[in-house]
Amino acid sequence: MKKILHVEDDPVNAMLMGKMLGLEFDVTQVADGETCLKKISEEQFDIILMDVNLGAGKMNGTDTLLKIKAIPEYRDIRVIAITSYSLPENEDELLNQGFDDYFAKPVEFSKLIDRINQYIG
Repeated sequence: MKKILHVEDDPVNAMLMGKMLGLEFDVTQVADGETCLKKISEEQFDIILMDVNLGAGKMNGTDTLLKIKAIPEYRDIRVIAITSYSLPENEDELLNQGFDDYFAKPVEFSKLIDRINQYIG
């Protein structure tokens, strides 16, 4: 089963995503960028789903993405932004910052699952 790391600080969003994705994937969830970096140092994942705003005073999703891409084993991993930033310019900005794809909340799970399967199928 393909392994997904989901980084989300909101417990309700994390629970919903875990239930939906858990039907098809092995999902590990963490609440912040620091824990994400620790987790990827311990095990290998096929794809990462990253919330962009991870709470005040915490490393945000973009900063976490840059640190992930600096790790040789994770340089080529797909990282998808999952965010409440839903304006067209937000999508362009996040893709320009290095995210491989973008989904605005609320996420259409069927489209997200299709996209994940395109990347790691």
